[in-house]
Amino acid sequence: MKDFRHLLCWAAVFLPTLWATGQNIPLGTWRIHASFNNIARVTADDAHVYGASANAIMKFAREDKSLTVISKLDGLHGGTITAIQADAGTKQLIVAYDDGLIDILWNNTLKTLDPLRQSTITGSRRINHILVQGSLAYLSTDFGVLVLDLPRAEVKETWRDLGTTGGTLQINAAAIRDDSIFLATANGVLAGSTRSNLLDFRNWRRFENGELSAAARAVAIYQGTLYAAVDTQGLYRYNAGSWVKESAFAGSTFRALTATPDALLVIENEKIWRFTVAEEPAQITDALIQQPLTIIEDRGKYWIGDGLNGLVSNDTGTFQQYLANGPAGPPASRLTYAGGVLYAVSGGYTASRQPLNHAGIINKFENGTWTSTTATLPDITDVAVDAHTSTVYAASFQGGLEINQGGTIKVLTSGNSPLKSDGSAVKITALAPATEGLWVANYGTSTPLHLLKPDNTWESVTAPFTGARYPIDLALDPFGYVWAVLDPEVDGGILVYDLATGGSEYITETAGSGALPNRNVFTAVTDRDGLVWTGTATGVSYFFDPTNDASRPIFENRFLLRDDQVTSIAIDGGNRKWMGTGRGVWLFNPTGEALVHHFTTANSPLLSDNIVDIEINAQTGEVFFATDKGLVSFRGDATEGTAVFQQVKIFPNPVTPAFMGTVAISGLATDAVVKITDISGKMVWQTQAQGGTASWNVQDYHGKRAATGIYLVFASTPDGSENAVGKIAVVD
Repeated sequence: MKDFRHLLCWAAVFLPTLWATGQNIPLGTWRIHASFNNIARVTADDAHVYGASANAIMKFAREDKSLTVISKLDGLHGGTITAIQADAGTKQLIVAYDDGLIDILWNNTLKTLDPLRQSTITGSRRINHILVQGSLAYLSTDFGVLVLDLPRAEVKETWRDLGTTGGTLQINAAAIRDDSIFLATANGVLAGSTRSNLLDFRNWRRFENGELSAAARAVAIYQGTLYAAVDTQGLYRYNAGSWVKESAFAGSTFRALTATPDALLVIENEKIWRFTVAEEPAQITDALIQQPLTIIEDRGKYWIGDGLNGLVSNDTGTFQQYLANGPAGPPASRLTYAGGVLYAVSGGYTASRQPLNHAGIINKFENGTWTSTTATLPDITDVAVDAHTSTVYAASFQGGLEINQGGTIKVLTSGNSPLKSDGSAVKITALAPATEGLWVANYGTSTPLHLLKPDNTWESVTAPFTGARYPIDLALDPFGYVWAVLDPEVDGGILVYDLATGGSEYITETAGSGALPNRNVFTAVTDRDGLVWTGTATGVSYFFDPTNDASRPIFENRFLLRDDQVTSIAIDGGNRKWMGTGRGVWLFNPTGEALVHHFTTANSPLLSDNIVDIEINAQTGEVFFATDKGLVSFRGDATEGTAVFQQVKIFPNPVTPAFMGTVAISGLATDAVVKITDISGKMVWQTQAQGGTASWNVQDYHGKRAATGIYLVFASTPDGSENAVGKIAVVD
């Protein structure tokens, strides 16, 4: 033990400064960047309150007021979270998903149930609501009801096909009174005796005529009386064999209906009401309650899931917001890395190129923390940063270009710049910083490309053909060409513009005119050798220049990803290609002929296999994946290199027994040769950096874990002109 303490002290004095673990993660590990501004499900137990977003759960501890996150990194298995419920009796948290999976958490363990694994259900498997009654949980789904035995953590029964003639019927929620269970369905209300065979659709009593033929959003038992919230009709109570409509909520569209001992809590038309039989409904209001989605009352306090402000509660006496750190707003559709900051925006248009009317939220990830600002313009499609002036440019699909220079904001539109409207708005789809200025893609106009120069003058490019009016992405190559990806929903292809001559090329799938794998192009990016890589509806290709046809990499004796729609390509510090598709993420070597990784939801924490965009932190090698269900990142083993060594950093250092990952050695000269020896000089490992980072799996050449001790790191450029030395402590 004495030698162990001396070793740690020695390492602390002589080894490079450690990276803060909250800012960086080890090589080969993941982060989930969940947004908690939209909380659609809330539940509570004796120790915690839980709020669920689409892909993670925020846990608020009553005792110390701390917030922690439960996500796929902690073992959650399903797709989008659609229901949660805590059970005080078994101390379990039940988490249900849109794909029919169920996670049960208790005593720091997790069990996943897949009750439909061998099912013939072809439609939706979404679980909508969880009701706990005694030792059973009733899960309302789009195909029926799952009855869960909580002590055994297993499905006891499945009530399917509950429609009038035995067809599929969507169940939205359930409530129990005495020995009767009531279901809110897509077509009225069902009632059944728990002592009957409820597997048989004929054993259910149906209330589905007249106004009750509409969709019942929820049911609840308040003071022994059944209430049903029926969309576009109103709130009904079942009294003495008949339904009575409450006048207060006639014609409402409902979000939630929750019973407490003293009142019903009703969310309708984005308002929350406290309703009792004896009094008029009283509205629950606060500035933080903007888009209420769900509400519970616990220990006399309200816990509200809001679509904009996350978890909101008056637990302290006044309403306040509980929000774990993460990006705000809808899932990101475009990512930009600049100046040590990752920017994420949710995009501005639909697949049919209609504005989304999203608030102009710009998320920034820096030093392990998310912050957000809101632009003056809505529907932000892209962000660019001027490294010299720290000016941030935000492109909008509904208003032009916002310029934020140190807090001073200017908006450029058709009235004060050459930017043009397509007849409804000035639509900017992409930005690309260049040494000559900022390139701007102006969608739907006769001048689709503009260059904003440093002296604030402009140069505009007239569309040489009709399809060139619709650029959706931009790439710049080292030779002064601007590659504008044209909307696949119009004519597709790529417009290549030469700033020096004013000439252009139109690249299509035709031989002699580019020979793209497919005219439908979704992305273009320039690699570290100056080649322009394109992602299309049927694989990838690359160009040496715009006057020659594309080349197509061969992988496993076929054109690379020829059966995949490639939506995004990013180049890492080792010039390797990260490619996003509808089947997850692929990492190929620099030529695209050897596979390094293929990540999917089945083998990684990816939230979806549908990849929207990819961006890389060039300094740390962390790769960010925007999916249609949220943002995750993976610490890759390549960073941007330089001709000379920078401040060499080793992480983690020291290496403890608990660490079983890969050590990163960064700050190296490009493609440096790295040798690791023990203190006596015996070679343990040798490798070459990917860009500016090398990695070591803490093993020797025989595959054995390195013994406790100090290891020396010797790094040199390939020609031996530059070198650096470091140390790593291994404690086992």
